[in-house]
Amino acid sequence: MVFFLGISLGVAALALRSMSALALIGVMSAGIFAVSAMVSASGVPVLSLLIALAGYNLGIAGGFAAMLAVMRLKLV
Repeated sequence: MVFFLGISLGVAALALRSMSALALIGVMSAGIFAVSAMVSASGVPVLSLLIALAGYNLGIAGGFAAMLAVMRLKLV
């Protein structure tokens, strides 16, 4: 579920078409995880953060690949 959330964040950030938005959402994901780790009474697995960031990057890469595919189809 965390992976799919990361993918959806990546696609949504890519839809904004702003490099600062892409960077800000990535930093905010890590920041929110850090705040929740400090507030949590029990330990927080860092693997979930890494999975979310991997999904975020995959969402961005998938969006770029889809844009390239659409541009290639328009040229043919």
